[in-house]
Amino acid sequence: MDLLFCLGDILSDFRHLFNQQNFALFQAFIFGFIANRGRGTLTDLYQCSGSGTKYWSFPKFLSRGQWNADAVAAVLIKRIQRDFRSWVYVYDETKALKTGIAQWGLHFFRNFSYQKRRVNQSKFHYGHEFGALGLLCQTPTCWLLFPVWVKLIAPQTIRDKSFAVLKRICSKIPRGLIIFDRGFAWRKVFTMALGFGHHILCRAKSNAVFYRLPKQPKHPQRGRPRKYGDRLDIRRLRYKDVDINAKSYSIASKVVRTRMCDADVRLVVIRTRPKVSKPYRYFCVFTTDLTLEIPKIIEYYQQRWQIETAFRDVKQHFGFDAYRSKSRKSINRFVQLSFVAASLTKLLFTTPNAPQKAISVEKVCQHLGIHWYRPEKLTQGLRVAYLRSQMAVSSFFAKFNEKTNSQNIQVSFQDDTPLPFDEAA
Repeated sequence: MDLLFCLGDILSDFRHLFNQQNFALFQAFIFGFIANRGRGTLTDLYQCSGSGTKYWSFPKFLSRGQWNADAVAAVLIKRIQRDFRSWVYVYDETKALKTGIAQWGLHFFRNFSYQKRRVNQSKFHYGHEFGALGLLCQTPTCWLLFPVWVKLIAPQTIRDKSFAVLKRICSKIPRGLIIFDRGFAWRKVFTMALGFGHHILCRAKSNAVFYRLPKQPKHPQRGRPRKYGDRLDIRRLRYKDVDINAKSYSIASKVVRTRMCDADVRLVVIRTRPKVSKPYRYFCVFTTDLTLEIPKIIEYYQQRWQIETAFRDVKQHFGFDAYRSKSRKSINRFVQLSFVAASLTKLLFTTPNAPQKAISVEKVCQHLGIHWYRPEKLTQGLRVAYLRSQMAVSSFFAKFNEKTNSQNIQVSFQDDTPLPFDEAA
């Protein structure tokens, strides 16, 4: 039961954000998200949480509870950054498919997989979009991404547009490096993030243009000095082989300028060639942090994909898209609590000072009775299954002790007590 005691210890860090009743409901939500085996609706959470309150306290906690979801995300980020020294931010967007018109912020968005031989699906989806922030942390053995902050995007309102949500998140987090996908390669986004003191690491689009640094003229002339030099041709750069994580890459790097950002950026180009008869392919990543080494830049962007798997895990195990709330506040609070539960599940198994450091893949599989699956490291599915088994045992003993009345139960039979089968004989 060390895992459950450790979970309660971590939840105590959020105590100052709630009053007594709301903190009990907050704990019930977290336990319900982890322990539920259904879709993760409010009914599933209430049944699995073991809460002694009435069911209606759960929707009231989301809609009328006196607590701030942004403050919960800030405490979670502070706790994770305290345990891990090496960390970076990852920002991306995800979607939740819905039906009907009762919920707030529903709209149509493009289905980009429609053209990939999926003609039986609609070209547009109807539902919600969310802007999510993940904290990518380095452990002694691997990289882990903790989903820490999520906000609902509603293009119909100025306050909840995609850029407004990103700006709200960037303004409240500590300064650091933010990793974006190429869909966010936009000058307005970079200017905003740099204005708050963050650094940018982003993949360049296929039509991106980079310029060399301008040369200082020998004889200065009148007018504004040049900001951009000659246009850079990535095919003419000097490439060399670099070994990163036991793999060899053909890489070129150069400090350049681009119209997407006011600051100088370091451009890293990876050149690949699948066949000798085929032309080269170029993968471009650039960052405003000029102190980063080339292997670190590539490793950071390689680990960015973990936020996509984190979205899959919260939807599969923690009921991220199973909300039935109608208001903007309730939806934002529900998905934020889902992110907190997913992050705490990972934090339980990776905290450096936790007592359960000895838990290995073999021990978890043996406890769950799994003999056909041996992954190299603990997956989120194994963590959730192991925690659920621990919670099931603890809840069984708790209910057994509550319903047991020691005064009305005879512990042992006396010698002269007649037994039913003695009378029958």
